[in-house]
Amino acid sequence: MTDAVQKRRAPILDGRLSAALALAPDCRVFADIGADHGKLSAILLLQDDSRRALVADISAAALSKAEALISRMALADRACCIVANGLDAMDRWQGEAIDTVFILGMGGDTVSGILERGARRLHGAAVVLGAQTDLPLVRKTLCRIGYHICRETVASESGRDYVLIRAEKGEAPEYTEAEILLGPVLLRDLPAGWQGMLERRKKLLEQGVTAMRRTMLEKDAQRLGLFERELGYIEQALTRLRKDEQP
Repeated sequence: MTDAVQKRRAPILDGRLSAALALAPDCRVFADIGADHGKLSAILLLQDDSRRALVADISAAALSKAEALISRMALADRACCIVANGLDAMDRWQGEAIDTVFILGMGGDTVSGILERGARRLHGAAVVLGAQTDLPLVRKTLCRIGYHICRETVASESGRDYVLIRAEKGEAPEYTEAEILLGPVLLRDLPAGWQGMLERRKKLLEQGVTAMRRTMLEKDAQRLGLFERELGYIEQALTRLRKDEQP
């Protein structure tokens, strides 16, 4: 298959996957954990003929879609497709050391569980994470397994907001509660695209606080306090973002 045919048929990445790809421009040997349709792996392999990939999913049916795409793109000689649970797939990798691990499209509790159970299998590889929920839990888990957050970026796709994280091996600073909740790099860099996400999150929190104050159930007391503190951190970040917008 010619390069022209490959490029013509190459899959198109959505905003979320494009943001993840941008967090690992120099990866050479990567693992796509929970690869699903395999689009990210295919694009990475098409971009650079020297790249090699471990493509894994816990679902054989999902992995078959990735295998079909990779085969159609004539990339099968540079990809190893494995049905496995999380980072267990790396035990079966026979190639060069993996430098980057992608874990995308799952809930925060699932991503955190994969990291906790498979931390020893990372062997210092950078991780690019795209948890759909509970990012504070993911950030705490990264600290526990000896990783620090290097980059965070925001993306929107089909009306949903996403935060993508790149973390590398190394002791993390002692993050504040605000940094755990909102993201240390996002708070530092204040990217313009973050403002809309913060405003939507603020609205949801305000609704939650109003509902909990109305019922005043004892079981909600701790969560109410956390919501109120997060609202305060969001207000501070929005104030800084708006100030940066002024001429």
